Amino acid sequence: MSSRQDRVDRYAKAVWEVVLDRWTSALGEASKAVAGNKKLADALGDASKPAADRAAALEKALPKETPADVLNLLKAMVEAGDLGLIDDVAGRLVQVASGKSAALKAEISSAIELSEKEKEQIRQRLIAEHGEAMTFAFDVDPALLGGLRVRVGDRLVDNSIASRLATLRESLNSVVR
Repeated sequence: MSSRQDRVDRYAKAVWEVVLDRWTSALGEASKAVAGNKKLADALGDASKPAADRAAALEKALPKETPADVLNLLKAMVEAGDLGLIDDVAGRLVQVASGKSAALKAEISSAIELSEKEKEQIRQRLIAEHGEAMTFAFDVDPALLGGLRVRVGDRLVDNSIASRLATLRESLNSVVR
């Protein structure tokens, strides 16, 4: 016989799965309704129209059985201009429910194109520092003059020649004043 806590956990998990399924299904339906209707998508994205009109257009396009709490979220997303994030929100809900953290995004800018070997070295160093769950985006920004600018999440390490020159310029300006 299972313990009291095991039974409580089983019921709580069943409720959580139902709620998660309801939300992901409703968000999926909303995404399909918007994606399948170019005129609706344009109307929802038109910031010149009052938010109430855009929200009403969305509500009219959604299935009648869309839960009120999901509808409220979608209306808030319309008002904020974030309706294009529906699929990302649904995906993140599933991630959160499974206990997985969101993958950190590493954006690496260099003055010149990096070789595959250099990119792999950077990947390995960042994975060692931040963990396996990372995505990488490499781009070239000639304005850096040399070095790298690396952003991981909200952390920025700017080791570019351009930033060093700017720092030097600022320090010279402060001495001259």
